[in-house]
Amino acid sequence: MNTGIPNKKNMLKTVLAVMLLILSSRSTDVKALTIQIDSATSYLITGKIRNYNNGLVYLRHGDNLKNGLRVDSAKVLNGEFSFSGEISGIAPFLLGVHGKDNKGRIMPSIIYQEPFILSPGHLYFEGDFDGRAPFIAFGTKSQDEYNIFRRKIDPLNKKRTNISGKRNGLKSSATKKLDSLSLQERLVENQIKDALRDHAIRFPNSLVSAYIAKSNLENADVSTIKPIYEALTSVVKESVYGKALLQMLQLSELTGIDHILPSFKLPDSKGQLVSLEEHKGSYSLIDFWASWCGPCRLEHPNLIKAYNAYQAKGFKIISISMDTNKARWLKAVTEDKLSWQQLSDLKGMESETRKMFGITTIPMNFLIDKEGKIIARNLRGTELINKLKELL
Repeated sequence: MNTGIPNKKNMLKTVLAVMLLILSSRSTDVKALTIQIDSATSYLITGKIRNYNNGLVYLRHGDNLKNGLRVDSAKVLNGEFSFSGEISGIAPFLLGVHGKDNKGRIMPSIIYQEPFILSPGHLYFEGDFDGRAPFIAFGTKSQDEYNIFRRKIDPLNKKRTNISGKRNGLKSSATKKLDSLSLQERLVENQIKDALRDHAIRFPNSLVSAYIAKSNLENADVSTIKPIYEALTSVVKESVYGKALLQMLQLSELTGIDHILPSFKLPDSKGQLVSLEEHKGSYSLIDFWASWCGPCRLEHPNLIKAYNAYQAKGFKIISISMDTNKARWLKAVTEDKLSWQQLSDLKGMESETRKMFGITTIPMNFLIDKEGKIIARNLRGTELINKLKELL
């Protein structure tokens, strides 16, 4: 899909099309003209922002599948603005405005809203410049469908964020409360997965379905991704988002339950390469984390408890850090008192091992048996200890 920065030619073309539609609204041929415009590749964005006059509004690409971010800006005159350009298919974009300080003065920093779906057609924006509520986008088939999904998913995401905040605010000694919050978080995550599946079943011929699935299935297993992917039509599967979802499915199959965990070689803190094969013959947890990841470090007391309880029975942990700064990595290891194998290529989220395992967010872990077969994924709280009780 190609997107472009608006130019005078594109704007003239789009404005003329919209004017023709308005002028033709009195005739019986409106339907035919609407179909013709909907099938074009031109888009027009018009918006109204209350209490934000004579400023700038920014348009930025919001998808990592594209080569870099494309930025455009438009002048806000009397609270109104517009963008126009060409696009094939759909793409997520972000709308941004300058922030305000506590005295109401506009600051140079730009605050971007949640993504919206840009597609051919006329998209409308409206909202207040107060920072309390997001702008509302509507008017195109793709965005209106996305709004249907957002009305379901936003309350769930808010609930998950609140639970995560409560977990991060607790001390590691509050085991029962942490376990309770982990269980609540799991339940919400399952509701999100259900919402994704239901949307794909309802809109199987929609590029939006593929986009939201690709964007929300972080570290999901085969049983979650497969039914969503299979619900989509062949045309959607061939889109950029359908192909990305297929890649996620293929990677999840490689690291699914009962599969042999892919092998790797990574340096330890002294630069010595360590391979997964060196740890075969034991039940091992392969844990992905980083010094900057709060939820990761919140799990460390649980890992320490499991390691101390079952180390004598052959249980091992191999931690793989997504850090890029060696000093910060090793400082976190010391602060959290991690006594097991620590590995990192210091390439951060660009690590080939992370990509090979299909990991999109951390923390993430894999429990393998003595032969290297995956027997559990993404264990949290006391889930690891409970699983080890079954095995050992």
